[in-house]
Amino acid sequence: MAQPDNDLTQKISYLQEENHRLKESLQTVRYNSDRYEALIEFAADAIFMGDPDGNIIGASQSTATLTGYSYTELVDMNLGQLFTEAEKLRAPLRYDLLKQGKTVQTERQLTRKDGTTVPVEMNSRVMPDGSYHSFMRDISKRKRAEEALRLSEEKFSRAFKLNPDAVSLTRLVDGRYIEINQGFINISGWTEEEVINRSSRPEDLNVWCRDEDRNQFVSELREHGEVREMAFDFRHKDGSIIPCLISARIIEIDAEPCILSITRDISERIKAEEKQKKLEEQMLRAQKLESLGVLAGGIAHDFNNILMAVIGHCELAQRRLTVESPAMENLRQIKLATSKAADLSNQMLAYSGKGKFVVEPLNLSLIVEEMAQILAVSCSKKATLRYDLAPDLPSIEADATQLRQILVNLVINASDAIGEESGIIAISTGVMDCDHTYLQETWLDENLTEGRYVFIEVADTGCGMSPETLPRIFEPFFSTKFTGRGLGMAAVLGIVRGHSGAIKIYTEVGKGSTFKILLPASTLLAAKRDIEIEELLLQASGLVLLVDDEETVRDIGKEMLSEFGFETVTAGDGKEALEIFKQRHNQISFVLMDLTMPRMNGEEAFREFRRIDPDVKVIICSGYNEQEVSQQFVGKGLAGFLKKPYQFSELQKAIQKLS
Repeated sequence: MAQPDNDLTQKISYLQEENHRLKESLQTVRYNSDRYEALIEFAADAIFMGDPDGNIIGASQSTATLTGYSYTELVDMNLGQLFTEAEKLRAPLRYDLLKQGKTVQTERQLTRKDGTTVPVEMNSRVMPDGSYHSFMRDISKRKRAEEALRLSEEKFSRAFKLNPDAVSLTRLVDGRYIEINQGFINISGWTEEEVINRSSRPEDLNVWCRDEDRNQFVSELREHGEVREMAFDFRHKDGSIIPCLISARIIEIDAEPCILSITRDISERIKAEEKQKKLEEQMLRAQKLESLGVLAGGIAHDFNNILMAVIGHCELAQRRLTVESPAMENLRQIKLATSKAADLSNQMLAYSGKGKFVVEPLNLSLIVEEMAQILAVSCSKKATLRYDLAPDLPSIEADATQLRQILVNLVINASDAIGEESGIIAISTGVMDCDHTYLQETWLDENLTEGRYVFIEVADTGCGMSPETLPRIFEPFFSTKFTGRGLGMAAVLGIVRGHSGAIKIYTEVGKGSTFKILLPASTLLAAKRDIEIEELLLQASGLVLLVDDEETVRDIGKEMLSEFGFETVTAGDGKEALEIFKQRHNQISFVLMDLTMPRMNGEEAFREFRRIDPDVKVIICSGYNEQEVSQQFVGKGLAGFLKKPYQFSELQKAIQKLS
């Protein structure tokens, strides 16, 4: 009987062990179930459970956050209700694939309870019991990051491709090009196919003109990580040299250090800077010449007052001596020397731009023809004169005497340049249309107007001018000759300035020089000049008010007027003259008055005279030219003008015009 008891005991023990294992298994299952439920419940992604028809039978807490629906609302819904019809057409839910046991992964736009949409990544799979699990992850941040990255890449690509500068990506290790833009192609002349995977090194494309520049560029990049506006010369495909500025930075592409560089062609900038520098030099030169012109004009004005006394006394002495007097030859020489001094003074005035006297329509070719004989004796016997004068030239409005002075001075200058060697001086005239660009490259570019210009050109086969001499050619008292005053070319400059013209110079050392004088064309017809007839000495009487701040001028003026029969009362300035005029204006026949005086100048005194007596006759005297002075008296009733120093005949003509 003992054996059965043992069997029973063993069975009971076995059952107890099985029961214990079962309890442990149940505890494990329960534990795993709780962990699974907790995993689902608190998962960051939204988890949906549904039946084979897509009806939601369970959901994690995250689904409410994602969809905006509560758990209760979701359980009563079909999964398809979370997507619009358009979205389901775009990306079907594909239950057919799920039933085949496949995992369906896709990106969709989920519509939340409030109508807003959110991009989700959805993974679905059918469970063994026929239900399905769908995991949805909000990918808004990822989409925004992707969009930001896309926009950034698009901006970079656009900036890279459309930048007018040459932009390139090269590998740091060997300098091979990875990518280039259209600007690089435009600047270099190479095509993209010719450049990619090739190097800028001398043995390959050889775009750096100097190896030391490339070495410095790479060295600075390695040391500082970037280079800013380094100047270097770029070699074009055709071999031409292009000045450039390069800026670059080391960046990483796929963990490989690369160089992003931007190269700018600065050829136009350099040209603009050179042009600006040239304009500044022209401005400085013009300011310098203007300052010298003011000085020369002032000296000439005072000089003319002195010459006025010398010429006047010389002419008085000649009139008062007999022809047989031994002093007559001395007086003649004095007058000749004084005339040369007056010419010098006139050249100084011409340089200052204040030397125009009688402006009239003139034919430049006829002026040159009339001077052929004078020009022939003005130049060296070694020089041959040749003429090429254009017929039917438009007229110019100018002073004939000063045009002759220009021509003589240019021919003498050309003759001096030829020297003792045989050579040719070619004189030509013509007409041309000048634009701003052409006029800006001339001397005296003082905002000259575009249009037609008549020119006279004097070319020689002489020694030419060096770059050091050329900028000083028009300076007063500058001369490369051993003798000479150095005022000839300065006078040319002043005369041309006074006529609103310009000067173009072409010169080369050893090959000669060409001076082209440009003067504005006029529509007026050239006038014929009358032949002057010497008149008999004026015989007159009456009282003349002579006003001048120089005592010597007053003295000689008084004597000259006495020769004509006039009684003279003098004044040293405008205020003194005004007091005399107030008392004796009814007796005064006319007033002979200087323009520049202290206390009250001639213009101010003239105005006061006219206020007292509107019919007063006033002759203004000045060392400056008539045009400049007359502008101050336009429409004011000025009776006449005399340029100092004047002679008896000139004073007589001015007085005769009063009647």
